Amino acid sequence: MGCLWTTAAISDPLRLGEDIPYSVLTDPQGQLSLEQASEQLQQQAPTERSTFSRGYVDDTFWLRFELSETIFAGQPRWLELGPNFVDDIRLYYRPRKSDQPWDLKQTGDLLLGRSDIDYRNPVFVLSPPGNGRSYEAIIRVQSSSTTILRASLWEPTEFLGHASRSTAFWSFYFGLAAISSLLAAILAFVLGGRLLWSVTAFSITYLFVASVQGYLNWLSSNLGVPLQHYLTSILTLTSYIALLWLCVETVNMKQHLPWAYKIMMICCGLTLLLLVLIPLNRYGLAVKIQALFYLPTSITFIISVLYVWHLDNYRLSTLLLGLSPLICITASMFGLFSAFGWIPFKPEIYVIWQYALIVNMLLVMAIAVYRIREKKLEEVEKHQLASELKAERDASFHQRQFMGMVSHEFRTPLAVISGSLENLRYLEQDNSDRTPRYNKIQRATERLVQLTDNCLADARLAANDLYLDPQPANLFDLIGSSAALVQLSDDHQLIMTIEGKPANEVHAPECTVIVDAALIRIALSNVIDNAVKYSTGGAIHIDCSQKDGRPTVSIFDKGSGINEQDAKQIFDRYRRGTQSKRGAGLGLYVARQIARAHEGDLQLQSSSPKGSCFIFFF
Repeated sequence: MGCLWTTAAISDPLRLGEDIPYSVLTDPQGQLSLEQASEQLQQQAPTERSTFSRGYVDDTFWLRFELSETIFAGQPRWLELGPNFVDDIRLYYRPRKSDQPWDLKQTGDLLLGRSDIDYRNPVFVLSPPGNGRSYEAIIRVQSSSTTILRASLWEPTEFLGHASRSTAFWSFYFGLAAISSLLAAILAFVLGGRLLWSVTAFSITYLFVASVQGYLNWLSSNLGVPLQHYLTSILTLTSYIALLWLCVETVNMKQHLPWAYKIMMICCGLTLLLLVLIPLNRYGLAVKIQALFYLPTSITFIISVLYVWHLDNYRLSTLLLGLSPLICITASMFGLFSAFGWIPFKPEIYVIWQYALIVNMLLVMAIAVYRIREKKLEEVEKHQLASELKAERDASFHQRQFMGMVSHEFRTPLAVISGSLENLRYLEQDNSDRTPRYNKIQRATERLVQLTDNCLADARLAANDLYLDPQPANLFDLIGSSAALVQLSDDHQLIMTIEGKPANEVHAPECTVIVDAALIRIALSNVIDNAVKYSTGGAIHIDCSQKDGRPTVSIFDKGSGINEQDAKQIFDRYRRGTQSKRGAGLGLYVARQIARAHEGDLQLQSSSPKGSCFIFFF
């Protein structure tokens, strides 16, 4: 059956199927001879109008078509065959309805892509048939990988322009791929992180693209080894493993979704095991099994991206980081469906997939660097905060040392003042005019002594090497000596009780506690002094009793009470109640810390407008 084509159509190549119809014969055993196949094909009409694609099958196929004289216009035409990973392609052609022997052109990746023209794809020169005749052509196709045949008939000058443009594009593509791969490796070494290492591993997909595009056979033809044939099979599986690893790391799946991480890792492990099938000549089976992993891994990854995006408060960078590998998965899935013959073969699918690889890698790398930069800034801020905290601790330590030193040095002059004041009182007992002044000086001196003791106690408590000197002591004696340190006004009186009964009416039982007496005396006197200061008058009750088998001392005053806000802060260092006009805010803090240093406690048991109650636990 003849085909007529005008020379005007030669500016674009004529493609088998789209422009040149053909007929197909399936040879399951691959045992038909050329004559047998030709005889059967002549009985079929050339009705196929799409690119030939049958997927991963073991059958051999014979395709018959015709090329009319008008296609050649008296000039040779160049026939480009592909794709490069097809194992065995044999082109037979001769003038139609002639007894001439068939001319044979044979190529395929097992034959290192033999070609009449030095190009990455097999290209054969077809001379015009002459004498107004047509060519009848038969192509035998057999492959252990997907069985696809794409044939294009070119006018030589048009092909040279197309080859130049294609070579320029792929030179740019692989140059960009090499730069991005090198940059990924450098960043992985310098910055570290599993994400950047997964991006580096993903670079092997560029080698896979080079195999599919025929560059490996073209560049390694002098080796005499079908390197491309085996690498294409291996890289198909390992590229999928690298893609899964990239998916896992982009959303930090191991931390956020351990169950999804296990699914992805199991798929990676199973895919790795499929490499064993390649030397057994079962590559097609390996790809079919790999195809079964696409759906569960894709669904798992989509769920992971949405979940992590939600956890990260819907940050755009998180969404882009997750969607980028998903685009590669989707594009490669369509490529796989096309390779299986489930959808019509379209070269655009492979072009999109190859573009998606490099866009994905650059985007993931950019976001990874951005994330690592954020992490580094956080580390710098933490380091700066730690330095500031250390400086503050050092300043606080030196401050406590200074306060302790000053407080210690104050004790000697205060003792001199107290002694001199007692001498003046004794020498001027008859001078009643000066007695009030002496009393005022004495109260101020005692107040300074108490403040000095609190500062010294605070310095000891704040030190990491606080040393207690626990000795047996009578609790009642400690309470008495502590109360004696407090200056009472004429409107106050101290009432000691034991289990709620006046101490002078009951026989005081022996109550021995193991404490640092000096510190406990400071603690008790601080609370008693507070009770005196914040009550205008009346009795200050000090009750000693047992609670849950532990000695307790309760101190009741007749003050105006402590509000709820003040109750939360009165035990903090340098904090006073809102009604307080005096004091440094150390008394209750020091008292509680002393109690806790003895494995006891000081608590505000109750407070009301009629007074407050503080309780010591020993």
